[in-house]
This record gives sequence, structure tokens and C-alpha cells, in this order.
Amino acid sequence: MTNTRSYELPCYDNRKSFYGKAIIIEEDEIIKLQSYSTIVGYIKDGVFYRKWNSYSPTTMRHINSFLIHFSIDGGGKKWWDSLGVA
Repeated sequence: MTNTRSYELPCYDNRKSFYGKAIIIEEDEIIKLQSYSTIVGYIKDGVFYRKWNSYSPTTMRHINSFLIHFSIDGGGKKWWDSLGVA
């Protein structure tokens, strides 16, 4: 049986909120980030994996806050572009 819970990602930059556009989905050992309607990445065993093969500044803000929330190193466009898509 899969244990799943989801909640809004806190905003860790200078804005107040992501207004429901960035969601954390926890499923057993995997923590996913949903930006708008797309799963853009996930954390498994303390490592971030890229799922989305594109880029937008707003989604990068979501990713950066996701990394901060879970104390994972990385962030920014140059880092994002260096990742392979899982």
C-alpha cells in the first residue's frame, strides 16, 4: 500500500506564497515537486532528480524553494541545465 500526502510548497524567496501552484507530493520514499500541473523533479535517498525537460523562471523559483525546504544543494539555471533528465 502506498502512503501519499500532498501539501503546498512554502515560498523561500522574497514573495509571500506560490498560491497553490507548487505542490509537494510525498509517496513512500519519493518526494515529488509539482509545478503547475507537471512533476518537474523528485528527491529519492537525499538526491534530487530532474523530470522536466524544459525551463521557466517561475518553475525554477519553485525548484529552488523545494531544494531549500529539504536542505538539498543546488539551484539556479546553470545547475538545472547541468542535470540529466531522469
